[in-house]
Amino acid sequence: MVKHYLIVLILICFTLPDRSQAQIWPFRKKSQVEKATKDLEKRKQEAGEGNQFNRLQPFGQSRENMRDDYIWSAATAATSYPHAGNISVTTPARYGIKQGLELSTIPILNYWAPNIFVKNEISRGKIWVSSLHGVYTSWPGLKMVYNEKNFLLADSVSNVPRVVSFRNQIIISKPFFNKLSCYPHQPNLILSASLALDFGIPFDDEEIYLEDNLFKTPRSMSYAGTGWFGTFSFRADWHIVTQLYGRGEIRLLTGDFPSNLTFEQQSSLEYFPVNNLSVSAGYILGVGNIGPNSLKLLPFLDIAFYFGKKQDRQRGLFKQQMF
Repeated sequence: MVKHYLIVLILICFTLPDRSQAQIWPFRKKSQVEKATKDLEKRKQEAGEGNQFNRLQPFGQSRENMRDDYIWSAATAATSYPHAGNISVTTPARYGIKQGLELSTIPILNYWAPNIFVKNEISRGKIWVSSLHGVYTSWPGLKMVYNEKNFLLADSVSNVPRVVSFRNQIIISKPFFNKLSCYPHQPNLILSASLALDFGIPFDDEEIYLEDNLFKTPRSMSYAGTGWFGTFSFRADWHIVTQLYGRGEIRLLTGDFPSNLTFEQQSSLEYFPVNNLSVSAGYILGVGNIGPNSLKLLPFLDIAFYFGKKQDRQRGLFKQQMF
């Protein structure tokens, strides 16, 4: 009886359509879609394309549009990618309005002196050139001085003065590329130079007293509305390794303050424990003939959260965005 059942079962299997035959292991045949997919992957592998380290991500990390512009700090001539930027504490928080136009502010200073800046790219290529224009007011901070709640901006005021200050700056950057880098389309070193002019316009004749201070006195010419000061700076941004950046800057300040000249040097390291979060630490050294101390050292700390995606590549005859 069992023998008859086996014979009937074998006959049924051989009389099924070809599609069913193909699904019986080990006689399963590959579909045309599977063959085409495997052939495509094989050709890509032979051509060196795809992600050979992660087969679950065949097109590599670039498919995720992860940002790759961290080396371009706020002090360089480049702007953030459109609709991308960063939120930080002691360094400028930035937002790319569109290509070549950026809005920024220094968050920690907004408590004492609300500020807003706009950076505009003039040209890019072997040499990048941008201009930065901003406005800020020290009224909230000077009001705290008058109410004896906070004395960061001054030691005393006769009344709460109204002062509006402006900054105009030109920035020039020269990127240097390393073809052997993991990010060949981004530079591994950027040298920048800038020239800035700050001045304040007072709307009152109130007296503002500030004891001589190596860092505050030059800048008080602008935020107190008593004069102007200019800043010439030279800086370097260096991509050391994948998650570590080194940044250094030399600043020369001149203006209507005692000694008319001070020197500052700032260095820091920025580390990314994860792709969109960084921690920075360093120092600021001041040298000048202002106040009792001609040499002063301040620690520098910052934390920044980066958001947005990298800019899509431009293709076509007129470099229009294609995807």
